[in-house]
Amino acid sequence: MTSVEKEKEFLAITDRYREVVAKVCYLYSSATASFDDLYQEVLINLWQGMESFRGEAKMSTWIYRTAINTCITWHRRNGRHGGSTTIKLEDIVFDPADTASSAAMLEEYRELYRLISLLSPLDKALITLWLDEKPYDEIARIMGISASNVAVRIHRIKDKLSRMAAS
Repeated sequence: MTSVEKEKEFLAITDRYREVVAKVCYLYSSATASFDDLYQEVLINLWQGMESFRGEAKMSTWIYRTAINTCITWHRRNGRHGGSTTIKLEDIVFDPADTASSAAMLEEYRELYRLISLLSPLDKALITLWLDEKPYDEIARIMGISASNVAVRIHRIKDKLSRMAAS
């Protein structure tokens, strides 16, 4: 593959999956790990790993796995994984809330993502994939764990989020 072909393919992939990458980066961004830094790091890793993608998994699985692993590694490498994460949900583009019900729904989403931001990096990744309606077997491939382990962990995370919301 020529460098021009690789660049065209990379641009097509990043355009198609930019929302996936952005969502993961938003979840892992904080005062010490800006969204832009994480997004750039993920793009670098996607570029470097593009030729080694063998197509054994779906492209979206590879993108998720690369984005999640990049963000977790970035936090570990920079010694920031112990602190809490702040998500700037107001920076995420939403349609304007023009009714009371959509405003209430937006507030519920903000609260949910605030609570998710308090989870460990792995729990954050699992629940995000589940919220994206990924099947357990695909989550298992992305995370490198068994589907039954995914089911158990998702159940525990949902219980934990419920307890956090109640307190």
